[in-house]
Amino acid sequence: MPVDNLSSSDLNLLPVLQVLMEERSVTRAAGRLNLTQPAISRSLARLRVLFDDPLFTRTPQGLAPTPRAQGIALDLQKSLQDISQLIEPPRFIAAESEHSFRMASSDYGAHVLLPEVIRRLSREAPGISLEIVPWRSHLLHEMDQQNVDLAVCSITDAPAMIHGRGIGQDKFACVVRDSHPLVEQGMDIERYASHSHALITMGGERKGAVDYLLEERGLSRRIALRVPHFIAALALVANTDYILTAPYGLVRSCASHYGLAILPFPMEQKPFTYSIIWHERYMKEPAHIWFRQLVYEELTQKISRLQLECTV
Repeated sequence: MPVDNLSSSDLNLLPVLQVLMEERSVTRAAGRLNLTQPAISRSLARLRVLFDDPLFTRTPQGLAPTPRAQGIALDLQKSLQDISQLIEPPRFIAAESEHSFRMASSDYGAHVLLPEVIRRLSREAPGISLEIVPWRSHLLHEMDQQNVDLAVCSITDAPAMIHGRGIGQDKFACVVRDSHPLVEQGMDIERYASHSHALITMGGERKGAVDYLLEERGLSRRIALRVPHFIAALALVANTDYILTAPYGLVRSCASHYGLAILPFPMEQKPFTYSIIWHERYMKEPAHIWFRQLVYEELTQKISRLQLECTV
């Protein structure tokens, strides 16, 4: 029967037929389905019309299926089980799963924030695989096309179909090579603006948030180096007199490794929020619910620890 013809058939009759096949009794079938005996008898009459067959004959031992009923019994049971599985939410057992997740993050997120996530995944769900792809701002509007399960980012306005959860806040700090003159001199806003700077340009931007803050003060800075990656920026600044302004969580975690000194950002600033975001289509998926909860727990703890260690 073509799918578009199913609407003319009452598929609610099929569970009644299945129970009659199992019970071989109108009375017992009525009890199982919490229906009256006349209601079961009426359903049986409609089933006979639907299949153009008597389906059952009465015997002293109860209802006996006809050859037609016996012929459809196995297919009917399997079909009802398949439909039930379609309706019921799929079970997800992390320890047994071989699910694959795709997550977008900056290199800062991958280097500093995600190690605990990876460690916990390998411990609790060794069969799960994770692919990390670079975060770019355009993904915010393309997550329904890019098969990205989850992204770690800092955003202020998300499209309607994007859901998110804040995982912590951060502020800007500055780093310079440890022998930079500003380490001894100290840094105010004028000295900050007068030096050359490095800018992390994840999406190819020509300006950063700091430049707009400076413009409010009637100031500007010279950007001598633009780098698309956080960690590369740290390594490159270590060999120059440039100032790099970056999230405190990053510089707190990595500055000493590159021989950098941390200096306070010399302007009043509002904290920015990190979030995990995902597309509407994943909202009710059990595997995704488990994964994003795990990521949320680990990242909130990590960011909280970084902020507790804050000394700038």
